Amino acid sequence: MRLRSVLVLSLVLSLGALAAAASAQEPSTATADPADEATSTTIAPGEPDPAEPGAGDVQADPAAQSSAAESRKGAPALQPTDTNVRLKGIRSGKVTAGNRIKVAGTVRRFHVGQKVTIVLYRGKKTVKRQTVKVRDKGKGSDLGQFHWSRKMIAPGMYRVQAILRKGNDWASSKTSSRNFRIRYPSLNKGDRGSAPSLLNDLLNDLGYVSSKGSKYSSATGRAVLAYRKVNGMARKEKATGSIFKKLARGKGGFKLKHPGAGKHVEADLSRQVMVLAKDGEVDEIYTISSGAPATPTIQGKFRFYRKDAGYNSLGMYYSAYFIRGYATHGYHSVPTYPASHGCLRNPIPDSVHIYNWIDIGDPIYVYP
Repeated sequence: MRLRSVLVLSLVLSLGALAAAASAQEPSTATADPADEATSTTIAPGEPDPAEPGAGDVQADPAAQSSAAESRKGAPALQPTDTNVRLKGIRSGKVTAGNRIKVAGTVRRFHVGQKVTIVLYRGKKTVKRQTVKVRDKGKGSDLGQFHWSRKMIAPGMYRVQAILRKGNDWASSKTSSRNFRIRYPSLNKGDRGSAPSLLNDLLNDLGYVSSKGSKYSSATGRAVLAYRKVNGMARKEKATGSIFKKLARGKGGFKLKHPGAGKHVEADLSRQVMVLAKDGEVDEIYTISSGAPATPTIQGKFRFYRKDAGYNSLGMYYSAYFIRGYATHGYHSVPTYPASHGCLRNPIPDSVHIYNWIDIGDPIYVYP
């Protein structure tokens, strides 16, 4: 009995000593090292709990623990940015056809390497997409700046969007301009600028032989007259806004009656135009004056058989004959209606070019 009491007392003393030793080794919460707090982690869903059996059997990689900790805390916050665009060249929500729409944009909180993607929309359709560099505005400013421009031609409702893609140090941002349209002014002889320049280009694109450059010249007037004749409009040389707009759509060209005839000439007497064609397409279109009712132009298919340069005794200039005395030639008077003695008169400024374009043997189709 005494022996059992001694054994129990010894066991109690041993357990007390062990508890005191463990208590002396455990750090006090009042003196915890802040570094220990910074590296403390919360168990994420799906990670093994160290308290579970086997969780402490594998020695963790310190580098992997650090990476996981950073992932759980999230990547460093990107610096916010603000992108803005201002459009130049617009008045009352419109830009004149042939002029350029100019984008002057800024990015607040500029960083080297920033780029902005400019997107031009017509309605919901992307017309143009281009990426431009953002440059430092300087003078201690945190602003970056970018520029972009485009000549406006086709009608429609447009807007510009600027998109700054995020980088290593900055967040993305984007902005859009207000909607704007294209204005097509009426033009007359003597007008100059980007609008007449565009008009000349559009006429030439469809084969109406106009001048080149920024002036509404006599050649422009003749080309507009030919366009009006082909499209059944009043026969004058003024380009209205509606004509300008139609040209900007690529509408109002001449449809060949004999597209398979190779290099040839077509004279449409009802519309008082002459068309030079090759490879199944319209090459050039000119205004003419054919035979008056008392002396009508012969109709049918013929071939050019003779060419006479310069003036003749009748005032015919650079003549190309297609049957007997019938020819196409330059003349001092080319009214908008049939007025010749049977020939196809063309304006003097166009005569030499037409004469050189025609080769002996080329067919000509003359039809009502």
